[in-house]
Amino acid sequence: MTDAYGAADAYAPAVDPVADALSRLVAITAEDAIFGLSAALGNSHDALEDLVKRRKDSHQLALNGQRVPRMVDAFDAWVVEMSRAMAPICPPSWMPMSEVLAEKVTLEVGARGLRSLFSSKPSDKDVARVKRLGTLAVRVLRAVFAADGPIDPEEARTLAALIGSLGLPDADAAPLYTEPPVEVERLDVYGEIDSSVARAMLRGAWLAAAWDSIDPREEHVVRVLATKLNIPVVDVEYMRNEAIARVEARRAAGLATVDAVRYVLADRVPGLGVQLAVFAGSLMLPRRFREEALAQLGHGAPVVLGQRYKGISGAEKLSVVGIAWAAALLEDPSISRQAVLRARLDRVAQDLATDPQDARRAVDEMMAMSLAEPTASLLK
Repeated sequence: MTDAYGAADAYAPAVDPVADALSRLVAITAEDAIFGLSAALGNSHDALEDLVKRRKDSHQLALNGQRVPRMVDAFDAWVVEMSRAMAPICPPSWMPMSEVLAEKVTLEVGARGLRSLFSSKPSDKDVARVKRLGTLAVRVLRAVFAADGPIDPEEARTLAALIGSLGLPDADAAPLYTEPPVEVERLDVYGEIDSSVARAMLRGAWLAAAWDSIDPREEHVVRVLATKLNIPVVDVEYMRNEAIARVEARRAAGLATVDAVRYVLADRVPGLGVQLAVFAGSLMLPRRFREEALAQLGHGAPVVLGQRYKGISGAEKLSVVGIAWAAALLEDPSISRQAVLRARLDRVAQDLATDPQDARRAVDEMMAMSLAEPTASLLK
């Protein structure tokens, strides 16, 4: 260590480069866990384990001291990168068109069927299918977003996350980022579209409209799309109500997440506890409820647990508790501090009427998996 004049400071604590590198990896993995649990509610299909594998290259870059997008300093770029990583595992539940991605309208899954035995590259047929259906999904989403006014930064981020999740070659993806909105009446719906994909696309359009409350102009776009996709009116109405219910159900889980992070990190408020609560809320809370909820964080009032959210689903409870625990681990706390954080987390879980063990274990196992190989390589 040197002082401001370049002279060695004999009293400055020595920095262990291995511990420093691993501490960075702990923080990045904690952020990954927060995203993964917001995307795959309840850690469905062991999403966190697969996410570690998908993020291996980014983790190695961080270990080598190279800059990678982080939740705490490059949120938009981080969301786009994480969405792409999650696309073949469990497309983010909050992302409009996530169900389209789940219909294998993404090249991130690689080769499929017999081809996968000989090559990891998708076939030309798969590329053409993803390009056609993915382009349509992007144009539909952009049309919904643009219906009630210019596309704002959050909508632009969501579009970028969807485009990145398609996994298209750069030459095919690049035009989609800058393409102007296409009026729904002029939207070219061509080629055969499976019923499951068409319905997923319509549900995605309704979710995009409902995320900040449905504007009549957005509703017009979705209904014209439904006609072009030949979806019966009764199904269109059902999907509309389903999207609204989905947004409203997400509200309680989002509010519970914000409170859980703030409670567990109560001694980091103001500061990191508020910052992480805002980021977690941005992922978990629908936009129509977010401003009101996050505005209260600036007041600094302590969280009072009152069993307000014990009615949320079991999967949502696991995500809430898991996100709070991941936020607690982001600073790479000491064992003694972990004991304090764990005790607070237990109170949050008790308030939600759930057992914290599964959520904590999922995050701890993800952390151990992320650290194991890099630690071994650093100690060689």
